[in-house]
Amino acid sequence: MKTSSMRWFAVSVLVAESIALSSCGQSSSHTARILYRPLGICKGYETPAGLVTAGPNKGFAVFSIESVDNANNDTSFTLAPERLFVTQSPPILAAGSANRRFVYPDPRFAQAMGFTKIPETTVPAGEKLDINGVIIIPLDISNPNGGAEANQFSFELAYDTGAGEKGDQQNVNDGIVFTMTKPPDAKWSLVENCNALPFN
Repeated sequence: MKTSSMRWFAVSVLVAESIALSSCGQSSSHTARILYRPLGICKGYETPAGLVTAGPNKGFAVFSIESVDNANNDTSFTLAPERLFVTQSPPILAAGSANRRFVYPDPRFAQAMGFTKIPETTVPAGEKLDINGVIIIPLDISNPNGGAEANQFSFELAYDTGAGEKGDQQNVNDGIVFTMTKPPDAKWSLVENCNALPFN
């Protein structure tokens, strides 16, 4: 299927190079690093039950979660994939939870792409664990031709570290650093079928 290189998503995935930890006295010895790679945006994927689509003016942002590096942490870290999200809102509102877009938990996506769904995984203190799985996050893509509006969104992979249900807490990236293994200025591509994305 033809891949159309879309420059409309001029805002590339930002890397959280430095994370402001909460005022709980945490230090760098309590930090886990999540290494990931953005793969692109697709409109749908085939399952044995039929086609799954993101819907009109929507798409699935696809990320490869490569590893969790807990080598410099003196406590274990549990990765719960459903707490990963991006925020689609103007920067002034990005601190709120109303525009958080969380991982779509459909296990058929990973199966259709030839991956195993990422389970909740605990990485012991002092260790690094390869994950090598994929996640998808539904997004609004109502501005496919670019323009000034395309720059108004914050699009950064983040983690809800609140103690309650996902989205109910304001804690974000507490004790976590995200590292993108793809150049930060890389442009997103948009494809109709998720199978056309560069998974390798």
